[in-house]
Amino acid sequence: MRFSRSVPILIITVLTAACVLTGALAIALRPRTITSHADAIAVVLEQRGIAHERIVTAQVWPAAVNYYAYGPSVYPYSATVSVTLPDGDIALGSLECADDRRRCRVSIARFGIDREPIPDISALRPLPWMAWVQRLIELVQQ
Repeated sequence: MRFSRSVPILIITVLTAACVLTGALAIALRPRTITSHADAIAVVLEQRGIAHERIVTAQVWPAAVNYYAYGPSVYPYSATVSVTLPDGDIALGSLECADDRRRCRVSIARFGIDREPIPDISALRPLPWMAWVQRLIELVQQ
């Protein structure tokens, strides 16, 4: 009699564990959400095997004036790029986009990158718990 009761409990436990593992695997294998120009540039650097600590993009005068006055409807969008390397050195470059979030190209002469297309910035923002899980996965992978 006990054996017949334990089999359904075992099946439910195995199915629940399989669902949880499948969900975790789906999150782990999902491509990361690109939410900024720095994220998009990081993808290009990682594809080339270039280690970096930080990426900063900034608009300079006079391009910044129109962008901040009129918003993303001002085309083209351009910015400077600063890549901090693990040794503390900084590589400079430029970014140009057909608009502020799509069809962008990056140039960083030090790495031989000349107007290379970068991924578009996603309009979707990850949920806070998804960002937390993504950071946790990145920590585990290191």
